[in-house]
Amino acid sequence: MTINKVIYQAAQELIGKHLRSNEWVIYSGKLVIYDRKQNPIVLSLKSEIRDSFIGEFMEDKKEFKGDSVSEVYGKLAKWYNKNGIIFQN
Repeated sequence: MTINKVIYQAAQELIGKHLRSNEWVIYSGKLVIYDRKQNPIVLSLKSEIRDSFIGEFMEDKKEFKGDSVSEVYGKLAKWYNKNGIIFQN
């Protein structure tokens, strides 16, 4: 098994607003760029939603992978939109 070299990593805080309930949705996580050919960009998120009905249908942990940072954040925006959330960052 090969170990992938980490080129870059950064902490991320992603904020969105749920349109129907007018509540904020917050995820924190880490953006990592690996030295590999397939899906070198990985965004791992953990929910920071507390005491809200939104927490019932949103996932506690989510991971997005892709070939570029734009592709990964595009997947995030699509996932937010599917759940009725506007991406605020």
